[in-house]
Amino acid sequence: MLYYVIFFFVALGAKLLFALVTIYLLFPAERSCNECDGETLLLQMGAGGRMLSRLCLGALQRRWCPACRWEGFTRRGPAPESGAAIASGPTAPTSP
Repeated sequence: MLYYVIFFFVALGAKLLFALVTIYLLFPAERSCNECDGETLLLQMGAGGRMLSRLCLGALQRRWCPACRWEGFTRRGPAPESGAAIASGPTAPTSP
């Protein structure tokens, strides 16, 4: 009986686990839009999206781009940079 359980896990369970990990890694990990590279907004998920997020240990988000109207799932990416870290444009040289 134990051999059937082991065979069942190897034949079906491992393949299902591999497929879920592969699909999870296909989702983009950035908060920027895939289409126009604009900033996206976080959306509330429906029941199916919440269930999918729980399967991925809460690491999935549903995001929307107001610029190009793109909507889709993303992985939780790094937090956006603070305003102080944004580089300013080139400055004019000063003459003594």
